Formats: sequence, C-alpha cells, structure tokens
Amino acid sequence: MRRAAAVCLLLSAGFVPAPASAQLAIDRLWVDFEPGAPNRSDLVIRNESADRYYITVSPVEVTSPGAADEQRVEKSDPEQLGLLVSPNRLVVDPGGMRAIRVVSLNEQVATDRVYRIRVTPQVGEIQADAPGADARGMTVKLLTAYDVLVTVRPPKPNAGVSATRAGNEVTIRNAGNTNTLLFDGVACSPGATPGAAENCEDVGARRLYPANEWKITLKDPNAKLRFKERRYASSEPREVAF
Repeated sequence: MRRAAAVCLLLSAGFVPAPASAQLAIDRLWVDFEPGAPNRSDLVIRNESADRYYITVSPVEVTSPGAADEQRVEKSDPEQLGLLVSPNRLVVDPGGMRAIRVVSLNEQVATDRVYRIRVTPQVGEIQADAPGADARGMTVKLLTAYDVLVTVRPPKPNAGVSATRAGNEVTIRNAGNTNTLLFDGVACSPGATPGAAENCEDVGARRLYPANEWKITLKDPNAKLRFKERRYASSEPREVAF
C-alpha cells in the first residue's frame, strides 16, 4: 500500500506536541484504461489506524495536462465528465477496507482524457493526554490525502516521443496521442558508465502528455540521455536513450 504526505490538523493549542497516529493506505495511484481493457476498475483503501475515517471522493477532469494552462475542471454530471466514481462518501472503521469503483463512460477518444480523483479523509474529535502541570498540550493528527491519476487511452495509442538538441539543451517532445512516463533519467558523458556520479547527472522524471515538451539543460552538451519509460500502468519499464 502506498502513502503520501498530506494535511496536518492542529486540534488543540499549546506548546508540547503529542503526535497521534493516523494512517490511510491505497493500493495504487494510477488507474489506466488501456485499449481492450474493461472500462471499470476498483481502488482499494484500508484504514490502518485506530480512528474511524470519513472519506470524501472528488473526481475532476484535467484539461491541457502537463501544459502551462493546465486546469482541473469539476463537472457534477458523470456523463459530461466521462467518469463515474462511486461512492463519493464512505466511512471506514479501524482495520476496515473499502473499494471505490471507477468507471470510464468514454467511448472512443482521439487522444488521452485525463482525470484526478482526490481521496480526502477526516476524523472525529481527538482526545489529548494531559500534558502535566508545567506544559500545555497540542495534539497533531497527520492525515493522508491522495490524488489518483486516471488516464483513458485512444484505441491506437502512440506516444511518439522524440528529442532534438541545440547546444547543451535537449527538447523531448510527445507528438503522439497518448501519455508516457519517463523516469530515473541520467545524462552521462560519452563513455561513462550509467550511474557513475563523476560523469553522470540526474535529470529527474516527467510524464509527457500529448503535445508536451520537456527542455533539459545539460552540463555536457555531448552527454547521452537515458531514461526508464513506462508506457502503461500494466507494462514493465523499458530503457530508452536520446
């Protein structure tokens, strides 16, 4: 189960922190509706804390994903949104598990349709232990909120990733109709062994959606770029170089 850092709720004022445990786990953070796959999938959440969780589930569509004008658009009608997420509210007792059903209502799309599902937990009141006569108490409850990526693919997806160089700058473009994930990127000088710190530099990771560009400035203009590429949520990463 994966975890992501999220919100702190300060539940009583004071000076001596007394952390309280709160853990919500989810089985994955990427739902990928690939060609030929079923149009429905389940997210499984588990309450690993001693608290009852009241959970809100909020889907939005991401327009112009990965671009400067990216926006998250809320639509109350699932037909207009193209995604049905149920339930929108649920209660999970300590040690309990619940499933969130995600259904794509899209027919054939020309290019990726991209969504985010926010899974936000809340808890009831917290009882803080008495801090003693010489200190005032504060209880901090750490809650985990998740932002699940949902991608709906076209019938014949093709990322169409290519790279061009100009001096020490490399521009990687996705001219295709679907997204791909490049990660564990390194730029290594000619003849260097990948991973050798003295001859290689980390360049990070990025998901490239259709029409996205990623500009990378290299210390060595002759350096070779190497990445791991994951095309689908179900696929194994492969090595690519530019």
